[in-house]
Amino acid sequence: MIENGSARDRHDVDIGGAPYMVMVENLEKGISPFTMMEFIHDQVSIPCQVTVSPCKSWESYTRGIITVDSKKKLDKISEFLETPDHSIISSKGRPWVITEKKPVHDMSWASIQAFLANYQQNMLQRRRPESSNELKVVLSGTEEYKSAKLLEDLFWEFINHQSRLHQRLLIEEAKISQQFDKDVNA
Repeated sequence: MIENGSARDRHDVDIGGAPYMVMVENLEKGISPFTMMEFIHDQVSIPCQVTVSPCKSWESYTRGIITVDSKKKLDKISEFLETPDHSIISSKGRPWVITEKKPVHDMSWASIQAFLANYQQNMLQRRRPESSNELKVVLSGTEEYKSAKLLEDLFWEFINHQSRLHQRLLIEEAKISQQFDKDVNA
């Protein structure tokens, strides 16, 4: 019996590229996707694609998505990014925060690939030669690591607060909708 693509276990699909993504937040504004790709490749010898999202002018950080073509590569990158033995920080001390890891659905993957091809071509033209010094690994026990962990905890506190605000917004929207529906049907 032949299984369809949605029924098979994506964890076992490493040949042909079942895409996976890691969402990274708290990135330094202006970081290049190429800086991130080179850094990851230098550290774990895994090629990946990276996109950095535009951010609002009032935001103090930006976000990125690292995509790879197999669960095995995702696991290796995740192990590097999430080990408690070190932290990844920008040259200004901003720690990376991994907020999500997941498979990318086929439609999303096609969109991401098209966006990446365009975006990375534009970024290549604006690439800065000093980009290799923008990121570093700081080891557990160092002052930089302690600072990074405090900043990471602060960021998680912010994310959790934001999540609670989103939940409240949904509740308040539902109340307004119910009231409106009640008034219309009265």
